[in-house]
Amino acid sequence: MGYVEGTVKKYIREYSRKLKDGKKKKYQTEQVQITLPKKNDIFQDDEEVIVMNKEVFEEYKKLNSTIEKQEIIIESLKKKVETLKVDREVEFEEKISGLDKNYLSLQDEHDLLKENFNLLEKEIKYYKDLNEKLRELILKLT
Repeated sequence: MGYVEGTVKKYIREYSRKLKDGKKKKYQTEQVQITLPKKNDIFQDDEEVIVMNKEVFEEYKKLNSTIEKQEIIIESLKKKVETLKVDREVEFEEKISGLDKNYLSLQDEHDLLKENFNLLEKEIKYYKDLNEKLRELILKLT
């Protein structure tokens, strides 16, 4: 943003006019002139400009600087949040992967125990049948 420092001169002029009814009325005009150094001719013809007090401008620059610093901090925080997000996603994926492995291991163990259970059930049934046959044989022999 280009800016130029200048000096303000204020001129006030009083004059009186005679009205139609013969009364005199006093008027006052005010003119403000801002003198700009020729070396800082940065304006174009018909360009719209803003004139402000130097203290206000300095305050504006301070606020703008603060805003820029805050934007840098915000960008830094956004990067940290993104990094944390990626780290958490990786950590989450690792935990999920570990849980999947545990689940598959438990599933395999469950399947093995189920097979053993079925075998034991068949063995129990076999021994029950054998026991029944032995009982029947003993009853026949006695």
